Amino acid sequence: MTRLQRLRTQFDSGLLAAALLPLVAILPTFNGDWVINTADGVFHVHRIFAMTTLMQNGDLYPRWIPYFHLGYGYPVFNFYAPLATWLGGLLGVLGISASLAFTLIVAVGWMLGSAGVYALGRRWLPVPMALVGAALWAYAPSAFQGVWNIGSIAQMTASALVPWLFLVIIRLADQPSLRRVSALGAVFGLILLAHQPTAVLVGLFVAPGAPLLCLWFARWDKRWLGRWVAVGGGLVLGAGIAMIFLLPMVLELPYIQVSEGADNLPNVLSASFLQPYQLFLPAFAPDLSDLNRNLPDSIGLLTGVLAAVGLVGLVVKRKYRLALVWGAAGVFVIFLLLPISLDFWLKVPLLGQLRFPGRVLRLGGIFFALMGASSLLLLPRRWQVWGSGAMLVVVFVSAMPTLYPSRESLDFSQLSAADFIRYEMDTYSFGGTSYDEFKPIWGEGIPYDTPDIESYVNDPLRVDFITRDGEGEALTREGAMTYRYKAEQPQEVHFRQFYFPGWAATIDGVPVAVFPNAEFGLLSVNVPAGEHVISLSRPGTLVENISPVLSLVSVVIAGVFAVRGRESLSPSATRESRLYGRFAQVVMVSVVGFAVVNRLYIQPQTDWFRLRSPLDAPAAMQTPVHATFGDAYELLGYTLDQTRVVAGETLNVTLFWRALRPLEVPYPPTVQLVNRAVSEAWGTTSSFFIGAADVRHQPDYFVSETYKIPIYADAPNDVGLISVQLRDSTTNEALRLPDGSDRLLLPSEVKVDSR
Repeated sequence: MTRLQRLRTQFDSGLLAAALLPLVAILPTFNGDWVINTADGVFHVHRIFAMTTLMQNGDLYPRWIPYFHLGYGYPVFNFYAPLATWLGGLLGVLGISASLAFTLIVAVGWMLGSAGVYALGRRWLPVPMALVGAALWAYAPSAFQGVWNIGSIAQMTASALVPWLFLVIIRLADQPSLRRVSALGAVFGLILLAHQPTAVLVGLFVAPGAPLLCLWFARWDKRWLGRWVAVGGGLVLGAGIAMIFLLPMVLELPYIQVSEGADNLPNVLSASFLQPYQLFLPAFAPDLSDLNRNLPDSIGLLTGVLAAVGLVGLVVKRKYRLALVWGAAGVFVIFLLLPISLDFWLKVPLLGQLRFPGRVLRLGGIFFALMGASSLLLLPRRWQVWGSGAMLVVVFVSAMPTLYPSRESLDFSQLSAADFIRYEMDTYSFGGTSYDEFKPIWGEGIPYDTPDIESYVNDPLRVDFITRDGEGEALTREGAMTYRYKAEQPQEVHFRQFYFPGWAATIDGVPVAVFPNAEFGLLSVNVPAGEHVISLSRPGTLVENISPVLSLVSVVIAGVFAVRGRESLSPSATRESRLYGRFAQVVMVSVVGFAVVNRLYIQPQTDWFRLRSPLDAPAAMQTPVHATFGDAYELLGYTLDQTRVVAGETLNVTLFWRALRPLEVPYPPTVQLVNRAVSEAWGTTSSFFIGAADVRHQPDYFVSETYKIPIYADAPNDVGLISVQLRDSTTNEALRLPDGSDRLLLPSEVKVDSR
């Protein structure tokens, strides 16, 4: 049998089946130029468009976007891992729209991750069980939360690579080879280029896990040092591949606002942890009557139950080490999600900067998915194939309520640079970031004036020359960054761009120094008297120009290792593997068939598996209240899953609001835990917006909002009540209840346990 014939025989059709498993959920995401209005998805589409625009203008690895931050420029790609956006830009150069490129990257990431969990599971489990593990990962509640509500293609891409990283490390530690070193370098490098938070979280598992794996596999031949060198070399090679991003990010970090630190990290983290009851919340249909349609960010009830049974199955089958490793990893994941891990998040370098512990779910979900698949080990061997098929059906059925986009879609068919500036003005997400963390540090203030937006439609890379009053006639624009300017006397001139290292300027072809002005840190030059031609460019800093060479050298080394390394072929297919191959083929046909039926009939022509509550009686609301605050809102009721809280931890309460009339301004709420006498508060939270993004709430929907009240560490051992207030943002006056009071006390009592 030739090598090619053996490769064909050995092809694992289960890998293709695993890649196709998410297809049922993927097809609803394809809707032409329309993209789901997720928290991060909108600015990711804009980033892809910006990447495409810059690449089409000859910048093959853009770092600075001139029109971001209201036309003042922003170094977003210098500090935000660019892999997914760069791939989207490459698709744009090939003629694919930014919106379709975004959807394609989501789809590929979902499929790649599912195949990766399967490939990892195949190390210990037969094909049918490994497919169940892939399905549990692909249809976890956190997967739909990531696609329908968050929309971060950076996180999705990195998460899809994590199971492949684990697999490559295991294989390399087992049997070191140059080819496997190359594979580890490639996968780790891609994760570093894809998403910094995921790379940091991966380190929590790889740092202790990789050395221990090397020691374990060396228990017979004692070649632990060689294994350490191989795994360490692969990780170093991956860092080298990612050097085009890592080196400038690290060395130029002091030039942006995030380098000055954040004083509110403990509060942000405390408000973002899950409570124990939230860990295994089941998937449920988002309420289409609710403006705020968040899905549970949890491990999932089905996965949690199966994982517990799976640990028993591993022990029964005497796979003690596997049970120990997966169980320990699962416990560590749960620890990271709960408030008890706050000190750990704050003390481990870089970890606290991730801000949202829920990020660990897509990585940690791998272990729970594989433990869940192991539950089928308890079945007799002859029933395991049928049991796996039945379990796949159960996974799909349990996920049906979340298979459909929970938010409306936005039309990106006429996308331009001007649209992003309007987006910044509407959302205050300057630079397409959460808190303007990449703003250069120079200048005493930040300008928020509006540029000539329409001028960016056809000239997105323009940099405006800022003239003084009465000097407009002395300026002639000769290009996007070239100007003819007549100065009556020597003067300092400014441009509508933030100063950042890497900018350059010439006057009449002669290089001149650039510097930031004191007020806003704008790019500035000194111009002598007379008429001159001023040109700007951004050739980059020395480190920005060296780092691609380092990455290229690393890629060449990885390529040489891949070509020169040897990889032994596995044995030929057995009768059992051929049987499993038929099972995988049945799964493929079933998934593709149901995906088509779902996309063409169930989704557009029925309301199956979807929820639309009466506007005055939300299905998720436990306790009705129906209290009106002025003429603005009615508090329909609330849901409180906690009746006790420990001082220093968080109390979660979900309030359900409905506007009494069309509203044009926000009414910020204040939600507190107070004593019975309302003489002191033991915890307070407030939010400028109620619900999702738009504050112009209408009576034709209700808005649910979960308020996470951080309870003060010195709160007494007592019983309290939840107090709710609303204020008019224009007058700062409290809205009155019908009895004239300015606050509502919810009837449920909460017991506070002091530390």
